[in-house]
Amino acid sequence: MALKIQVLKRRRGKTRIKPRVTATCRTCGKPRGLNHTCKIATDFKKRKAAAARRAAADRKRQQAARRKAAAAARRQNTPNRPGAPSKSAGTPTAAKPGAGKTGAAHDYHTCKDNDCRRFACIAWKEAFAEGAIEGYRDGYREGSSDGYRRGWNVGYDAGLAACPRPHQ
Repeated sequence: MALKIQVLKRRRGKTRIKPRVTATCRTCGKPRGLNHTCKIATDFKKRKAAAARRAAADRKRQQAARRKAAAAARRQNTPNRPGAPSKSAGTPTAAKPGAGKTGAAHDYHTCKDNDCRRFACIAWKEAFAEGAIEGYRDGYREGSSDGYRRGWNVGYDAGLAACPRPHQ
């Protein structure tokens, strides 16, 4: 509570003093009137909502775990459908890749399969064989003519004489 003095000025010699009693709120410090409601800024509402969200998420997680366990139990208890692979079938087969997805890359340079029907492999192997045959043919022709030019026309005796090793 506070005591305030208000000076009311009127005509000359008629000044009056009017004491006024006011009250201030102990919590917020604002002057308290008849319609004063004290508002304290807290984060209670925010914390309460966050706790509710966490609880809802936990509930959802538990429900999902229950559903998953029930589905696994159903799968285990149901007999095999016709056409479905049995559980004791041995090694599982690899799934086919989806449409538009390629498997492992098949390099035609390193393909060792002689029965491979891929177009790139067939073309590469045929071209490689042709190139090898042509290379041997050209190499033999050049080597033979070069050898004849250097050695055969000179003769056997000159070749032996030119050799640095001793011959008997």
